[in-house]
Amino acid sequence: MLTKIGQKVQSFYNKTPFPDYDLNRFNSKKDLEIAMYTFAKIIDRSIPKDASIIDVGTGTGQLSAFLSLRRKNVYGIDFSDSSLDKARKLKKKLNLKSWTLKKVDILDKEQIKKLGKFDYVLCLGVLHHTGNAYKGFKNILNLLKPKARIAVGLYNTFGRIPLKFRILSSKTIFKNNQKIKDYFIKMQIGEVEDKERARGWWNDQYLHPHETTHTIGEVLRWFKKNNINYIQTVPSSSLFENSEIEIAGVWNSFKEKYPNFLVRCYKQLEWIFKTNREGGYWITFGKCIS
Repeated sequence: MLTKIGQKVQSFYNKTPFPDYDLNRFNSKKDLEIAMYTFAKIIDRSIPKDASIIDVGTGTGQLSAFLSLRRKNVYGIDFSDSSLDKARKLKKKLNLKSWTLKKVDILDKEQIKKLGKFDYVLCLGVLHHTGNAYKGFKNILNLLKPKARIAVGLYNTFGRIPLKFRILSSKTIFKNNQKIKDYFIKMQIGEVEDKERARGWWNDQYLHPHETTHTIGEVLRWFKKNNINYIQTVPSSSLFENSEIEIAGVWNSFKEKYPNFLVRCYKQLEWIFKTNREGGYWITFGKCIS
């Protein structure tokens, strides 16, 4: 049974599926490939063709649909009927037979355990909307095969600060100002012709009923407590960034050192400025020890 927060968030996404898009944009698999953002393509190149993947909190499913183009076993799970409905329309339209969609509450451990085990578990931009991020993290560990890889995307406590100011200003000083609204959206996702996509981003970033923020150290503790080897973060948590993720992929370390307390503090203060446009979002990559 959903928590009160879960009910609010589910109702929100049922009214405003995310990430939203105009279904007419995708008339072929090639259209889907072209529409994918650069980092999604890096993730795709980082995962072997024979790997099984589950995208936890897939929403309307663009990422998991894209990953299914080259693979035989890709799952997308979510608890929003409206988001999944749009994903299913995309699946049918492009005849994506290797893509499985299921309605699942990630805070329900029993629902999670019924899904089986996967080589790669992606949970990108989801846990901070659950009301219990660590419980959700613990639950999705049940999806990991031995030696499986995991990616966890969250809002950073420091990096999120500028967006919180923009949210406040949009509700007070610039309330009902369409030009400022368009400018704020452009900051995060650039020029957008797809009005449904722009509306979805605005709602998710500026009108969401619940979110939490987290630190690098917090996620590193999650990993350590649950036998997950830390690999790297994107953006990098190294003092001197020297990553080549476009070539080596995101589950390779690039000799990235485990960030100590002082380095984490420095990098997160830096993220206030460097992740300003992304809303303070970062991803931590790891590998199951056993």
